[in-house]
Amino acid sequence: MLEQYLKQQDDNLQLMLKRRQQLQQQAEQEQRRLLALSQHLATMDGPEHMACSLSLQNLSGIKQILHSLQQEQQQRTSAAAAEVARQQHVCVKQAALNLGLHDILSQQQRQQQLERSRLEQRQQDELSQQLLQQRPRFTP
Repeated sequence: MLEQYLKQQDDNLQLMLKRRQQLQQQAEQEQRRLLALSQHLATMDGPEHMACSLSLQNLSGIKQILHSLQQEQQQRTSAAAAEVARQQHVCVKQAALNLGLHDILSQQQRQQQLERSRLEQRQQDELSQQLLQQRPRFTP
């Protein structure tokens, strides 16, 4: 019964690890998006390259929009990283549970083996005792 439960918990851990990997990939993707947005914003021409006030207004508006997008992307990146950390914590707890279950199962198996060894030794002792009692005695 414990073996079945352990198998189920091992399967759960594998699913959790797979989910953590997916979340990690999503977090990396969000980080790449933030980096690309930040790089684009940093490489935009400054106001010194603008010839007229309308171009300056457009540039200012675009930069405001991009800064806003950058902040939103930063929030998504932070949320994704937090989700990875939460899933990692869940995986660690599950792994600790599984390790404990493995230890309990191993301990039970060692205890059963010890009991079998003791029973076998007791049976051999009894057999030896019976053989000793059945042996004819020499009297010179």
